[in-house]
Amino acid sequence: MNLKYLGIFREAEHSPDRVVDDELILKAVADKLSDMDKGQVRVIFPAELITIDQCPNVIFNMAEEKPVLERLSEFEQQGVRVVNSVQGVRNTFRKEMTAMLNGVSFVPDTVICSTSNPPRGDDCSVWVKRGDYHAIEKDDVVFAATDRDLANILRCFEKRGIDTVVIQRHIPGDLIKFYGVREPDHGVSGFTRWFHWFYHRDQDLKNYPFDTKELQSKCEQAADILSLEIFGGDAIITDCGDIFIIDVNAWPSFALFRDTAARYIAEHIRDKANINQSHDFSAASESRIRAVAH
Repeated sequence: MNLKYLGIFREAEHSPDRVVDDELILKAVADKLSDMDKGQVRVIFPAELITIDQCPNVIFNMAEEKPVLERLSEFEQQGVRVVNSVQGVRNTFRKEMTAMLNGVSFVPDTVICSTSNPPRGDDCSVWVKRGDYHAIEKDDVVFAATDRDLANILRCFEKRGIDTVVIQRHIPGDLIKFYGVREPDHGVSGFTRWFHWFYHRDQDLKNYPFDTKELQSKCEQAADILSLEIFGGDAIITDCGDIFIIDVNAWPSFALFRDTAARYIAEHIRDKANINQSHDFSAASESRIRAVAH
């Protein structure tokens, strides 16, 4: 039987305190695909990717290391659909995401900075985040209340061998987490299969009123800019009801809503596989027509 669906787990080092949750969401998606479609489903760890010698219709991927993404890019060049796309995953690396969202009105001011050459500030509160991947250790996102704090934090990053960080202006307010499964809008017709938000726990929640439709619209815009299909992130609601997107990531663990998220993700992946099969059938038909004509 041909391999139709291939799932790839996230690297353990990229799942701080979330290794089990990350594995469970991928397994749940694979189970849903098996129920929906009798095509062969296989899930592997990133190191096993080199053993795959056939092209599945769709690869659903949580891995983020560059060698894995380079191999997945080769699959994409052979016509395999990868969800999220390799470019989408790369777009969530801090420097790339900062550059792409720079100037977006609902994203706080964010700059890329060398740890050895700190910027001159105005003693305002900021968040300092490692400049390559998203947070993969607890000290990868740190709050700095003053310029002195900022200088100390940058020295700590430099000692860890991290030479680039992004610095984002702190926005006070209620912290919200959001999830989405979406077909990106690239000037054609994006549509959302599922969107969900909830308040982050362990905060002094003020319950500031805000427009939930505006929240969803801004989250979708950010996901579209980054070419993400399976995404999550964080937003801040200010006391005035303004909405700021402070972080977006590719394929979170969906731990609190695993079963619901898995169903929508599986439907999304199944549709991708069906589109690929349709394209393959059309290409084969066209080839046969050419052969008969000649």
